[in-house]
Amino acid sequence: MSKCGLCFLVTGNQADYALTFGNDGRILKACRYCYEDLTLLGFRANHVVRLKATKPFKRCPPLRHLVVLGPVYTLLEASGA
Repeated sequence: MSKCGLCFLVTGNQADYALTFGNDGRILKACRYCYEDLTLLGFRANHVVRLKATKPFKRCPPLRHLVVLGPVYTLLEASGA
């Protein structure tokens, strides 16, 4: 199973779709959440392929979220928001 090319570092989501776009046929692998967001933002793919799940989904540890959200919380706290 492939990693989502947009949000894997933050969420750990696996890719559900392979999207081809552009004149040279570039491929973007995206999870279902990112695919929905791209659709809402008006992204037009030339071809959309639903990928098969080959192994069970493995949840990412909660530490990965704290690594990203910790600095954001600190900046918001410092700005008084």
